[in-house]
Amino acid sequence: MSYTFSRRAFLKYSAATAVAVAGASLLGGCEYQDPQNPVCKTLPGAIKSDLQVIAGLKSMKIEKGTCTLEVDIESARANPIPLDPYRFSVAVKDAEDKPVYFSGNNGGVRILDAENSLIQQKKPVTIHLAADHFPELKDDDTVLFQYIPIRENSEFSMTWEITKEVYDEFIANQSTSKN
Repeated sequence: MSYTFSRRAFLKYSAATAVAVAGASLLGGCEYQDPQNPVCKTLPGAIKSDLQVIAGLKSMKIEKGTCTLEVDIESARANPIPLDPYRFSVAVKDAEDKPVYFSGNNGGVRILDAENSLIQQKKPVTIHLAADHFPELKDDDTVLFQYIPIRENSEFSMTWEITKEVYDEFIANQSTSKN
């Protein structure tokens, strides 16, 4: 019986092993994500959409029944994007994915300030949003903030899923950075 290993066989098996090892490391924290509906689970956190729009949730604060959000938006689209409150929604779900709150049932999301009602190409804007009648977060609750840049393409959205733990950590870091 011969145990010779040709150069060709060595290269073939080496390549297969390298691909298997690289693929396994990529699957460690992998979660399927629809490229049309990207999700961010950090605060602050930014998302780049297939619609040539980048949006970043810079901050979120919940107090006295109001959730306020600070959002940066930049577009690479030639056509301006209208900036209206109907493109935004805020919801809360519990640990069992049951809805606890939805902004559409509580007066919607209000735009507190905006320099312009249009997002022009390569002119970033920062806006402040508010959702009223907002509940206090309980352990294992998740805040879902969604932005739909183009209402005509509502199948494209950007969503931030902020757990209570991530929110509490963000608030704690905010208070220590001010001291």
